Amino acid sequence: MKYHLSDLIRIAGAALALALSLSGYLPYIIIPVAATLICGYPMFKEAFDAIRERHMTMELSMSIAVLATLLVGQYTTGLVITLFVLVAELLEHLIVDRGRDALTGLAALMPQTAKDLQPGDTVVVKPGSHIPVDGIVLKGNSFVNQAAITGESLPVEKSINSEVLAGTINQDGVLEIIATSVGKDTIFGRIIGVMESIQATQSPIEKTADKLAARLVYFALGGALITYLVTHNINATISALVVTGACGVAAGTPLAILAGIGRAAREGVVIKGGVYLEQLAQADTVILDKTGTLTLNKAVVTDVTSFNGIGRNMLLTLLSTGEQHSDHPLAAAIMDAAKKEAILPVDYDTYNYLPGKGLEFSRQNTRYLIGNAGLFTENNINLHAAEQWLDTARQNGESTVLIGNDQHILGGARIIDVVRSEACEAISDLHDHHLRTILLSGDNAASVAGIGKSLRVDEAVGNLLPTDKLGYISSLKSRGHKVIMVGDGINDAPALMEANVGIAMGTSSHVAFESADMVLTNNDLRKVATAIAIAKKCMKVIQFNFWGTIIVDAIGIVLAFLGYLSPMTAAMIHVGSELIFILNAARLFRKG
Repeated sequence: MKYHLSDLIRIAGAALALALSLSGYLPYIIIPVAATLICGYPMFKEAFDAIRERHMTMELSMSIAVLATLLVGQYTTGLVITLFVLVAELLEHLIVDRGRDALTGLAALMPQTAKDLQPGDTVVVKPGSHIPVDGIVLKGNSFVNQAAITGESLPVEKSINSEVLAGTINQDGVLEIIATSVGKDTIFGRIIGVMESIQATQSPIEKTADKLAARLVYFALGGALITYLVTHNINATISALVVTGACGVAAGTPLAILAGIGRAAREGVVIKGGVYLEQLAQADTVILDKTGTLTLNKAVVTDVTSFNGIGRNMLLTLLSTGEQHSDHPLAAAIMDAAKKEAILPVDYDTYNYLPGKGLEFSRQNTRYLIGNAGLFTENNINLHAAEQWLDTARQNGESTVLIGNDQHILGGARIIDVVRSEACEAISDLHDHHLRTILLSGDNAASVAGIGKSLRVDEAVGNLLPTDKLGYISSLKSRGHKVIMVGDGINDAPALMEANVGIAMGTSSHVAFESADMVLTNNDLRKVATAIAIAKKCMKVIQFNFWGTIIVDAIGIVLAFLGYLSPMTAAMIHVGSELIFILNAARLFRKG
């Protein structure tokens, strides 16, 4: 409020002058004229600057109207119009400031102690304190309020090996955390960087709003000129100037953009500028990556089957023996399955990794092969016993790891990347917005088709390289489609940049985060549809304000031309309509 103290002083001065003027105790002319010129100085200055810069503004038309009332001796009318304008501008500034605060206020949550920390440092966070780093819990158990980052309404339990985020609040336990990212490199730090840069850019619809506002000023001046030439009525002419307003467009549009971005931020969606909010509302196609986006990038074993009578435990023992040194996600899934059943790998004599195929190892004079079907075909091992099992895996969208010796196929493990629990609902929500959904992945086509079918996406395409995804999106755009791309890895960065709107998961790589236009901080795919709904509502509000302003101004000038509006009534219509349009934009801050 301290930043608007000068506005409040001018309003109080104008109101006092109006009261004295109406009281009749002081000279009638001096008080209203002096108060109008002094209190209205900022408006007159903006009008003079607009003339100097050859830029049409509403301050210019209002200044002409106010000065005209003084010239024709309607001193009190000029003061009343000035007072109305001052009150309207103060309310407008307060509402717009609320929008800016919704974005920049996040910076206050960044713990200052994070400046002195480095990745790898250990920090102890007491109950009620902000967590200063992104990191992993080493010791302790607590509930953490992540609302500022992820939009989650309920605290989330954190224990050993849980990930925690800077800017969240530790509620009831002591946590010892090892830092993985600090300061501007944390997810919170990157979000703040985005928020601080948002207001430096203008979306196309904001530029359109500026042009429309300038044309409405021409409309007001033209209407006033015609009114005077036809009617020779100075009151009607002043009314035509005063009734026309453009602030509902000029201020309401950026406010609606700020409100939309602020609402999305509270839902756990960071939008990097109004241009992307606008593109989001126009989108007709959503492309989704599979691994890490629709799935958790965590493979689990769904089935271990023997093809020649060997026991399940022995199969897992042999599989874990071969996979124990591999860092492949499928190997990790096998090792997890063996660990759950308390099965440990055994010693081997020789070991050889076969890139793109699998591996081989020997134990007690027996050679074992572990890998894909191509490895066994290459070694002339008959897969007839496994054909039906492999077909089932393909239909289910599962990956397979086979094991055999020199003569026979022994068995295999079916593995699937865990699909996010909300993925099916997220796809359904996108369909409710009449969006076409496409799954693009580098995984084998059968696996991608299986997941696509289970999630009911409109199209699923596998065996794609990053360049293929890029070409696919370029092809859609060339046919006039507005494309959203959702991904999480470094390999998704080109596609995220090519799409009209690129959306990265909150746990994405730094490259993906920087390449994307939006970020889902809580990794909830349902928030894509939420952001689209916010964007569409935002654009509807802006369009309503556009047409509402044009209609009110047109009707107002006609009424002024016909002599039905006094300057004071025109001022009330001007201020009232602009506040309605600005408040219409501000309601986007409300949830629901």
